[in-house]
Amino acid sequence: MAFWESLAEGSFKGLLSGAGDFVKDLRTAITGKEPMTVEQQAELLRRADALQSRLHETESRSQSGQIDLNKIDAQSGSLYKGGWRPALGWCCVMGLIYTFLVRPLLPWMVQVGALIVGNDITLPPMPPLDMKELMALVMALLGFGGFRMYEKIKGVDSK
Repeated sequence: MAFWESLAEGSFKGLLSGAGDFVKDLRTAITGKEPMTVEQQAELLRRADALQSRLHETESRSQSGQIDLNKIDAQSGSLYKGGWRPALGWCCVMGLIYTFLVRPLLPWMVQVGALIVGNDITLPPMPPLDMKELMALVMALLGFGGFRMYEKIKGVDSK
């Protein structure tokens, strides 16, 4: 009932104070919880900062471990361990060659050869590759290649 007492005082400051108390009492009645004190809010912020710091530290360790693993993988002379990156690159190159050279030119070359020989041969259309998927992979590989070139320029290269 602080609202009514403050209203009875007649001052504007008393009116605002009473309205603030009324809203706090109303919130407590609706939620069933007392508002947090400044100390509780500070403790909550401190705990959130500590948690964020631990999360950042964990992410840093994870990234550092992945970098170490990549270095070991790249230094391996084994084709089984270190050869997957070049193989992936060659798969992308073969997909691009197929899409931009073989698929459009092969039917044309067969038609020209058939005309020269005197036969009438038509090839069924060659199946297309999913260029969206292939180009995403190619762009990722080119990006990693760019990062590697930057490392070599800056002298980070281990070999």
